[in-house]
Amino acid sequence: MKMHIRSIFRTVILILSLFCVFCTISCFNKKAPQRTYFSIDYALGTQPKYTSPKYNADLIVQNITSALAYDRQEIVYRANPYEFQYYWYRLWASKPRKMLRELITGHLRYTQMFSHVSSTIEDKMPDYMLDVEIQSIEELDVSDREWYAHMALQFTLQRVSDGKNVWTYAFDARRAVADNQPVYVVKAMSELLDAELVKAFQDMDQKLSSHSISSNRSAKLDNHTTESAQPDPTEQDSKPAEATVDMPSATLKNKK
Repeated sequence: MKMHIRSIFRTVILILSLFCVFCTISCFNKKAPQRTYFSIDYALGTQPKYTSPKYNADLIVQNITSALAYDRQEIVYRANPYEFQYYWYRLWASKPRKMLRELITGHLRYTQMFSHVSSTIEDKMPDYMLDVEIQSIEELDVSDREWYAHMALQFTLQRVSDGKNVWTYAFDARRAVADNQPVYVVKAMSELLDAELVKAFQDMDQKLSSHSISSNRSAKLDNHTTESAQPDPTEQDSKPAEATVDMPSATLKNKK
């Protein structure tokens, strides 16, 4: 009888061992979901620009800062104001502050408001320094059917000669997503940023025009009219919001 029980016990152990080996092999053979990388982008060519530099001044896009919750490659999505969630396999190609530095610098160069625009200090100190704070850059899931791209930025332009802030500007806007997929969130965010930067730089131009700085009177504004430069009915502008802090409730989820 004892020999029979031992035999059964050994058989059970053997079956469990084989089952564990099978599960291990299956786990190793199963491919992990592929990571996808996204980048905000839009074409320059129809936005307002001057035919030659308007202001005889150099500008550097100095600091692009962000709230800690957005200073990472995982794309943020939120369904309520109290919780941050992150896509595990949907990431930015680079952190938002680096990505926006390139976009803002490139757009400012295109406008030809300044004689020179760069993102680093070169052989001489610039005339102006531009700081940008990223307060929000995220996907808002109002419901399973209603998603928005949401972005909030604050700009500060400083005159280097006396350290005075000569221009501040902020926007907090959102744009409806055509289809509830991350790629369409990024597309909507690209369109939103394009339109908002056009408005921001036009406001900067008006502010600088009121200051007595050297300008090229022969510079003419090539002011194209585009859909991207028109206000979108789904956008919501408001007063500058305080920078969002990294909340303890932030979670990392495998949302596909």
